[in-house]
Amino acid sequence: MPFFKRGPDLKKLMEREDIQGLIHALRQASDDTRAEIVQILADIRDPRATEALLRELEGRDMTIRRLAAEALNRVDPERKYVAAIHLLDDMQRSVRTAAAGVLAALGNPKALDALIRAIKHDSDPQARAAAAHAIGALHDRRGLNPLLQALEDADDRVRIAAANALATLGDRTALPSLTHIQEADPHPNVRDAAERAIAKLAAPSAPSAP
Repeated sequence: MPFFKRGPDLKKLMEREDIQGLIHALRQASDDTRAEIVQILADIRDPRATEALLRELEGRDMTIRRLAAEALNRVDPERKYVAAIHLLDDMQRSVRTAAAGVLAALGNPKALDALIRAIKHDSDPQARAAAAHAIGALHDRRGLNPLLQALEDADDRVRIAAANALATLGDRTALPSLTHIQEADPHPNVRDAAERAIAKLAAPSAPSAP
């Protein structure tokens, strides 16, 4: 239950479950009050608040962006992947990395294009590695080429994540690229990851290209 420090009106809006009133207040409030309103909307769980919460994902305050993403998971579960996609472009690396983790858990293929952009263009290797993991978790063959390209990433953490993701994706057409990495990558942990991926893909259950 939010703590009300801005007078009785906010409390009355919540008690009446006045979604439109809360959305109107959200547009005009200070950061502290906006955080309270977002939490109220999460408690009420009315899908009419979805668009307002999506707008909050683009705000300048990291705490409110995080609260808005959490609220969307409660208010509109069918669209919670949209919140995570928005956060792939967040200013904070930790938020982008967490968003990729959420998308990996959700497994919604609609997130693939955004994750491909992240693995190609995010400036932070940890965020690129998280995107690689998420792409593998989607089990969508459209993610194959971006993961193969990520095997050539300058950062060994991304190359390891790409090898692991290719094993998860389970497409044997990745074997030549993984074999090259296993033989030629300068980092032993990358070579080990490639070797594990090769072993998994060489198993009889792994699919070949159509």
